[in-house]
Amino acid sequence: MAKHIPFRMCIGCRCMRPKQSLIKIVASGEGLAVDERQKLFGRGAYICRESACIEAAKKKKALQRVFKRPVQDAFYERLKEWADG
Repeated sequence: MAKHIPFRMCIGCRCMRPKQSLIKIVASGEGLAVDERQKLFGRGAYICRESACIEAAKKKKALQRVFKRPVQDAFYERLKEWADG
């Protein structure tokens, strides 16, 4: 019997990918956070671990739209660092 693999859409490139291959971003009371274990509750968004997708999301203001709050450029830079390394 085959195991079910959940897919989610990247907010940068809009491609469907396996959930485990994406970075989950969650809105919490303190702001936005990267959910490394993908277990946190709250509104979430997924993005590929590629700089091009992170740049596309920044350009389209995708995180602002999803979470209905301003997102600082520094968060995108931290996200790129986290994805790279």
